[in-house]
Amino acid sequence: MLRRSRAHLRTLPPPPAPAPGAPSRSTGTAPPAVLAAIAEVIAQRTAIEFDPHELPVVVASRQLLADTIGQLPLVALDHHRQPARTQPPLVVRPNRGEFRWLTFHRATNQLTRYGYMWWLVTDRDGAGMPQAVRAVDALDATPTWDPVTGELDTISHNGTDYIPGLEMIWVPLAVESRGSPGIPPLDQAAGAVDFFTSLWAMAGSFWQAGYPSLIIEVAHRLAPGQAQEIKSQLLDSMGGRHEPGVIDQDGKVRPIGASPLEAQLVESIAQANAELARVFRMPPSLVNIAGGDSLTYSTTEGEFRRWLATGLGSYLSRFEAVFDDLVATGRTRFDTSELVRSDFQARFDAYTTALGGAAWMTVDEVRDLEGYGPITATDRPPVPSTLEGTPT
Repeated sequence: MLRRSRAHLRTLPPPPAPAPGAPSRSTGTAPPAVLAAIAEVIAQRTAIEFDPHELPVVVASRQLLADTIGQLPLVALDHHRQPARTQPPLVVRPNRGEFRWLTFHRATNQLTRYGYMWWLVTDRDGAGMPQAVRAVDALDATPTWDPVTGELDTISHNGTDYIPGLEMIWVPLAVESRGSPGIPPLDQAAGAVDFFTSLWAMAGSFWQAGYPSLIIEVAHRLAPGQAQEIKSQLLDSMGGRHEPGVIDQDGKVRPIGASPLEAQLVESIAQANAELARVFRMPPSLVNIAGGDSLTYSTTEGEFRRWLATGLGSYLSRFEAVFDDLVATGRTRFDTSELVRSDFQARFDAYTTALGGAAWMTVDEVRDLEGYGPITATDRPPVPSTLEGTPT
C-alpha cells in the first residue's frame, strides 16, 4: 500500500472565539463545535490509503490475463505430442469442487498480485498419481527455507506441513534470490508505480481543489478576513470577463506558470499507463492504451500472436510445468489455437495449398480443423448418370 499526503488540504486554525459580550461580525461566525467538526473531517483526509492495484490500467491488465487463461482449455498430450483421446480428469477439472475456469482465474490473480501461489494435491488414485488439486492463495501458506541451500524445505498450510513438489507445489512468477517466494509485478517496477501515483495524486488534487493560476502578493501582514476580501475583490473585478483586475491594499497579482509535467499531465498519464501495462507483460494496445511505438494497424490474430509469444506464454508455462509433473504422460499445454486463429480467407488460402499439387493434407483433416466431421456417403451429391435422357 502506498500512502500519500495531501498537503493542499491543510487545516487553517479556527479564528479566536469572541470575548463574552463582544458584538458579532456582520458576516457571521460558525459555532466552535461546527468548526471543530470540520477540522476533524479534513484532518482525516490528510492521509489517504492508495492501492496501485485499483488503477484502471492495472485492473484491466489483470482481468484480461485471468479471463484469457480461464477460458483456455488445458489438454494432456500423448507421446506424439498430440491431444490424448481420453483426457484425465485432472486437466478437465483440476478441482472437483469448482469450475476449471474459476480455478485458473483465481490462480492467475494470485500470481499478478502477490507474485506466487500454491497447488495442493487433494486426491490420488491407487497408483499414487494425483487426480485432483486445489489452488491455494499465496498468503494462506507459509514456506520454510533450508538455511544452507536456500531451497524450499516445507510448506505449512492450515497447521499441516507439506512436502514441496509432492504434496504441495510452489508456483512463483519471478524470483531473484533464494528464500523469496516471489516478486509481485508492481514491486518489480516500483519506480513506475511511484511516478504514476504522483500523477494520479496531482490529477485528483486538480479536480478536487483546482490549481490557482494567479497569486496575490501583499507586502504586509493581513488581519483576519482581509485575505478573503482581497480574493473576493479580484473575483468580482474579473468576474469571468476579459477585463483587467484592480487590487488595492498594497496587493500585487503575479501569474503562476505550470511545470512541463503539469502542462503535459494527460500525456504523462498515458505514458505511465503503457509502462504499467508492460509490467504485466501486456501489450498496451490490448487494454486500449497507446503504446508509443510505431504500431499503426494490426489484425486481432497478429496482436494475440505477439502477446502469446512475449507475455501470455510466460504465465501459461508456470501452470503447464505444474501439470507436466502431475499427469501420467508428463506433457500438458493450453490450447491457444483460438487466440491465433486467422480469418477464413487466410485459412482458405492455406488449405488450398495443402490440398493442391503434392497434397500433404486430406479433405477430412481440413474439415476436422474447421470443426466438421468427415464427409459421409449421404453428404456427397449424387453422380449424374450418362444414361439419363437416353431414349429406350
